[in-house]
Amino acid sequence: MKADAKAEREIMDTLGAFTRAYRDRNLDRMLGLFAPDPDVVFYGNGEDEKSIGLSGIKEQAEHDWSQSAAVSLQTKWVSVSMAGQVAWLAADLEILAEGGGVEMSLPARLTAVLERRGEKWFFMQLHVSLPTREEGENK
Repeated sequence: MKADAKAEREIMDTLGAFTRAYRDRNLDRMLGLFAPDPDVVFYGNGEDEKSIGLSGIKEQAEHDWSQSAAVSLQTKWVSVSMAGQVAWLAADLEILAEGGGVEMSLPARLTAVLERRGEKWFFMQLHVSLPTREEGENK
């Protein structure tokens, strides 16, 4: 079921806070957007990029940031749905990265599950990946 306007705005604010914290390399702000539960999960694009718990997410973010001089995530499209205190979203992103004097623009996808606790939404699961170009269009 599509999220109501208030919840969608709150969830979009949470997603925006994540993209800003990631861009600014603000670890405390970024980690504060994830539930402090031991089973919170962040998947990155690499085969080895499965982070469980806040300590794993911290290590993954630090690893990501060590690989580039600058990185930002720009949201291109988002769908937000919810049931009760749980919401899920799917988004198309553009990753803008700079490293070794080279600037890159990469299409990416983000999916997430969030839970409302009190007045705040927390990421329970977050997955960012790069779509493969091998399959071509509409396959």
